[in-house]
Amino acid sequence: MSTSFTFRLLMVGLFTAMAGNVWALTPADGAPELSLYIPGSQANDPAFGFLVNNATVANALCLDNANPTATSTTTHIYFHTAGAASAAVNDNYSAVYCYTDTTKIPGLTGGIGATHKTRLWISRRRLGASFVGLDAAANGTLLTYLKDPTTAVCSVNNGSYSSGGATYQWNYSCTTVTAGIAATAATSDVTPDVFHGSDNVTPGKSDIDASVLDNKFAIAGHIVGIPVTLKLRNALQYAGITSGSLPSSCTVGLETAACQPSLSKEQLVSLFTGSVYDWSSFYVKVDGVNKSLPDVVADGVAANVAGLANPLDTAVHLCRRENGAGQQVAVLANILQYPCLGESAPSIAQPGLVLTDVQYATSLGAVDKCLGDYNDGTNGWFGTTNPSPYQNPPATSVPHGNQWALSIQTTERNANATTGGSAKYRFIKINGASPTGEQVFLGHYPLVGEYGISWKTSSNANVNAALNALVAYSSLPSTVAGRNGTLSNHSWGQAGYIALSANGHTPSETWLASNPVSPFARQTSGAPDACAIPTVNPNYGTVELR
Repeated sequence: MSTSFTFRLLMVGLFTAMAGNVWALTPADGAPELSLYIPGSQANDPAFGFLVNNATVANALCLDNANPTATSTTTHIYFHTAGAASAAVNDNYSAVYCYTDTTKIPGLTGGIGATHKTRLWISRRRLGASFVGLDAAANGTLLTYLKDPTTAVCSVNNGSYSSGGATYQWNYSCTTVTAGIAATAATSDVTPDVFHGSDNVTPGKSDIDASVLDNKFAIAGHIVGIPVTLKLRNALQYAGITSGSLPSSCTVGLETAACQPSLSKEQLVSLFTGSVYDWSSFYVKVDGVNKSLPDVVADGVAANVAGLANPLDTAVHLCRRENGAGQQVAVLANILQYPCLGESAPSIAQPGLVLTDVQYATSLGAVDKCLGDYNDGTNGWFGTTNPSPYQNPPATSVPHGNQWALSIQTTERNANATTGGSAKYRFIKINGASPTGEQVFLGHYPLVGEYGISWKTSSNANVNAALNALVAYSSLPSTVAGRNGTLSNHSWGQAGYIALSANGHTPSETWLASNPVSPFARQTSGAPDACAIPTVNPNYGTVELR
């Protein structure tokens, strides 16, 4: 770094410190005394101290919280940019720089004073998500990160970045990443025991051997949803209304739980494996007559029912994720029971191998755009490129629009408690249950990935202490409840996350949103097991009958 740049940052820090202790911890204050490099999914990001929609849950490790203006706080957020400072994003690299001490990390040593006040750098890499993170933690694969607030070449810039209905804020914009850094730990949307088998492993990489990770923790349940294109939701809704499986009071486009259409677990297995590749395979009985889904919609179009349109084709279009993507691993383990059933487990459909139109959407944002393009004929995803070795999306010249597609998505996206969301897709029920914390608590909604943190025990005792403190805080029911705000508050109910009774937290006898603890557990002792069928936790023995 140039002397002039360092001096400029130092002067910024000195000037603002004199003006009400703003930006009191800056790159000019020196290198971190404790650094954590944590690749993997974004499942636990709020507990690291990152801001979402101008707020965060009280973070696990920092003495105070970041804020969008960086005033009256010593905790600041750093995002990477490949261009202008205002164009920083957290899709690939991000970090939090803050003070910590023994009130946050019991057993912390070194630092300053009786509480061992220490400069803490938490560097996150979301690029590659769950599998890449676990590969780094288990197999020692070295990765690229924002190394520290100085070598990352960061400048003061309060900015924001929007994606999927959420806004992420940062205080510093950084231009430089450093390769060859070992992971401290990894976050994953599902615990590491199921990241094996070709569908759950990045091509060219080895299976994750969870046994080499000394520390494996399931933090909380992440409620994953099945999104379908808006026009497919409307089609399923109309078929339910005309056949009587949805209330007669429902109308096409009504964004309520009562009017939310449903597919069964078995139907989803058939769609995701390519066993069913045409929507004409789905039938309902209308006034005593069996009719296919496209025929029912055609009748509605002829009757000028608002919100309906005949599809461009009747093929099943699947915006699947890449191998090893955590939320897809959750679908495979919970719905397809892969790799849990071994050779008996069905495999997710591959491009070119089935009659289903199977495409790769290799990020949360790509899922949004893939479904939007199939719904409306836009080109947010068509004509773009995917990372190697995944085939690219179709060219913009390929006819598309009003084609019925489905995918996999976190329920933290496209949420609006009134309008149903601005993106061109909607979440559906599974087996008649909405993807809400309440339905998970009741044991009705089956698609829940237990997101986790895993690491090999470090020779640095402060690193182990920090990670254990992170686990303890992140799994608290109050922490989980604090995450379940507007970001995942849909018109059909509160989605997001649910705490785990397996972590020693007592579930309520009946559903209580302020204590969102599932009475069902995959395991009550030993290592997490994502293949285990959840049963009522015998340590508490209560479950709401509803």
